Amino acid sequence: MAVWRAAGTTASDFRAALVDEWARLATETETLVDLTVSLAAADQGVYARKPDADGLTSNADGFLVVGLVQAHDLDDLPGRDELYRLARRVDVWRVRTDRPKQYARTWPDGTEAPGLKLVSFMRRAEPMNHEQFVRHWTERHTPLALEHHPGLWNYTQHVVRRAYTPGGRDVDGIAELHFATRDDFEQRFFDSDAGQRVIMDDVARFMSRPGAGSGLMTELPILTAVESA
Repeated sequence: MAVWRAAGTTASDFRAALVDEWARLATETETLVDLTVSLAAADQGVYARKPDADGLTSNADGFLVVGLVQAHDLDDLPGRDELYRLARRVDVWRVRTDRPKQYARTWPDGTEAPGLKLVSFMRRAEPMNHEQFVRHWTERHTPLALEHHPGLWNYTQHVVRRAYTPGGRDVDGIAELHFATRDDFEQRFFDSDAGQRVIMDDVARFMSRPGAGSGLMTELPILTAVESA
């Protein structure tokens, strides 16, 4: 889920309400098995957008990865009414999550992950269909990303299977590119000028410009699913 905070709500108040109130309520839901809350970084760097009259930008203020036993529709969303009261906009998708590269966590649930990540809401290039986009992204682009983003610590791909809200219908996938430090993001995003050209040329083949909401975030794992042996 991508969440944009309501007008009149500060970033700090939004964080407190999302983490201390909504997330606590969500963890009491029996069908919840996994929950990670990501929040917009104060410094968006090159992803900074001009604020409107209310001081709000197009960058999503929160990105929630919610693992549920079942998710047939929005009625299965934990704390749905409470979440919507915090937001001026909420986009919800059912996704398949792939992690071609995953860090080894050394901190417990409830402890913020180091560094930051780029969360990108992706739209397919014309004239591709959704299936062609997914195949190119997961099969062709993934090895290029792992090769040419040397500062990448973890790479998570959420393949959209269904949009539950109208605002999410133009999103085909959501990428999370994790960096252990801001310096890794700013100085080691690409391995070289040639590597950058390889990535950008390939991105142009399967992806249009990132959708509204993309930006830099910090990550807070709240509840991690227990993997069966």
